[in-house]
Amino acid sequence: YTPRWAHTDDNHAWVEVWVNGRWYYLGACEPEPELNRGWFTGPAKRAMMVHTTVFGQYRGPEEILQKTDLYTRINQLPLYAPTTRLTVEVRNTRGEVVPGASVEFCLYNYAEFYPVVSQVSDERGQASVITGLGDLLILAYKDNLMAWQKVTAGATDRLVLTLTEPDFSERQVDLDIIPPVARAVESADPAGVEENNRRLKLEDCIRATYESTFINKDIATIFAREKGLPEDLTWKYLEASRGNWPEIIEFLYQLKPEEFSRGLGLLAAVTAKDLRDTPAEVLLHHLRETPARDEKLDESTYLNYVLSPRVGRELLSPWRNYIKEKFSQLEKEEFKKNPEKIASWIQSHIQLDDSNYYQVPLLPQGLLQLGRADVYSMKILFVAIARSLGIPARIDRATGRACYLSDGQWKEVYFGQESDRPESPAKSRLSLKYEPVAGLPRPSYYSHFTLARFSQGKYHTLDYENEPALNSFPCELRVDPGHYLLISGNRQPDGSVLCRLKFFRVVPGKAREVSFTLRTSLQEPEVLGQFLPEAEVYDLKSQSGLKLSTLTANRSFILLLIEPDREPSQHLMGEILALSDQLADWPGLVVAVARDSLPAGFEPARYKALPLAARLVYDIQGHISGRLLQALGKEPAGLPVALACRADGSIIFYSEGYRIGTGEQLVRMLHWLK
Repeated sequence: YTPRWAHTDDNHAWVEVWVNGRWYYLGACEPEPELNRGWFTGPAKRAMMVHTTVFGQYRGPEEILQKTDLYTRINQLPLYAPTTRLTVEVRNTRGEVVPGASVEFCLYNYAEFYPVVSQVSDERGQASVITGLGDLLILAYKDNLMAWQKVTAGATDRLVLTLTEPDFSERQVDLDIIPPVARAVESADPAGVEENNRRLKLEDCIRATYESTFINKDIATIFAREKGLPEDLTWKYLEASRGNWPEIIEFLYQLKPEEFSRGLGLLAAVTAKDLRDTPAEVLLHHLRETPARDEKLDESTYLNYVLSPRVGRELLSPWRNYIKEKFSQLEKEEFKKNPEKIASWIQSHIQLDDSNYYQVPLLPQGLLQLGRADVYSMKILFVAIARSLGIPARIDRATGRACYLSDGQWKEVYFGQESDRPESPAKSRLSLKYEPVAGLPRPSYYSHFTLARFSQGKYHTLDYENEPALNSFPCELRVDPGHYLLISGNRQPDGSVLCRLKFFRVVPGKAREVSFTLRTSLQEPEVLGQFLPEAEVYDLKSQSGLKLSTLTANRSFILLLIEPDREPSQHLMGEILALSDQLADWPGLVVAVARDSLPAGFEPARYKALPLAARLVYDIQGHISGRLLQALGKEPAGLPVALACRADGSIIFYSEGYRIGTGEQLVRMLHWLK
């Protein structure tokens, strides 16, 4: 598992196998023809950390990153990438070493500095780790003192950090973050590739045969008409349920006419994954065991925070009946009058137990029977009890705190060792103003920026992903008073990041406005090679052969070479489809399916959301790959490939393999293509 990639956002996990006395890895759910190959082979060569968790007290030769009574986490990075050992020494202002300090080796990813390794300094004040050859931000803190510094692993093997009082002055700091360099990936044996492709096609047929058993729109429409349900909504939820459609149609079949509206509202309130996972009996339980909506409560709040069985990341289960029978009528009345008493009851009757090392949430009923739980499971229980009694409750996404709705305001409750309590319970208004850069009219949370609040010795990222308020700028958030850090980052084509840290304070009871932008490179893109679009291709829409140059027509163009059924290409095409509006006026987009990668029964309609002017072709003879070899002097380390070329064939943008954000980078490149 790599907790975070260095050259792109996101993370990844895969399988290792023990063969003839050593460890190898597999291509995970997308098998390759031989061991130690996967679509992530290239990215793994640029990783800063790869680790795995072993049961028990492991004593192998690998570096131990963490050891507990139940498991040992070991460092597997040397199997994948060039490495170096980095040692951090923590001192105080008198120059004395500081044992017992928390030391975090942080990697820029998703617009935050994520700790890929966390350690505690030893009696010599030291913490060390084997890592890759790239940039890290090292953070150390203890007893309300802290220190941090960017370091390039490989350029230095030792860093000294001196703990001081945190600097809360309002300022901004610019950092250039450089990942490990890209490295070549050896080509696989052609015969093995051919056999592997044959097996993959067989697997595609098996999957397609199973998917053909899913309910279709015609049958769903007939069912909806006979039942008296809205046809469009019925098909929407049945289509989304995929292989779980028998359970969802059973749920709909069991609905009484007076339950139609609330039943469809329940399906709208749960997640897309819940539709694919949840048995009908669980959904019916929550539908029929939830108190009716209070007249003072609006429909949306009722559906999402009372009726919905989804609280956090737990498995959905039927808990309402058990909870209502668990408590006396007097207790339930007291809870309704003052939901804080639910939290008090949990604190008094449930023992805190942090040995849940897999962090799998306990189910509310099981937790009550067991009488012990981790803090997160306690929060889920609080919400479950409140909702069972008709009290709107949730776990706040941004802060992770459990809260309930009272007099139109969300009020927070705390459990166990939660010490992150704001200095004032009152929220303050924070207005964020974005100053646009070319190609990015609106930044996305995590992709381009994050907010973090200081508590317990360091800054903690707030989870504002999918926050509606951030859909436009300027925007306003209700936040706890305190010291904040806004991190913004602009990922470059080579994987490096132009990062900016902005420190500021939000004062209790006062509104605060903060503006930010993304750092940009003012240099014109470098010409990377010369691509001549003379390849013979097959137009998948017109079903005719033609030269690629006919499509580019002596103009600037963007060319994508993809494998439709492989994860990296699916990521890229997802981004391109989402950015279709920004590419709508661009006539030079060509999407080419790589040779031997055209799925059986492939339909161009899979990419129907592409701009109308885009062309979808098949590199039937592999000519595009050959032209890339001529242009760049090397074969691509992995697909997909994305090119941006000027009319004369000059390549000014090139990306290969797995890389989040490539679509956005291509949109920004339009400025240099026009």
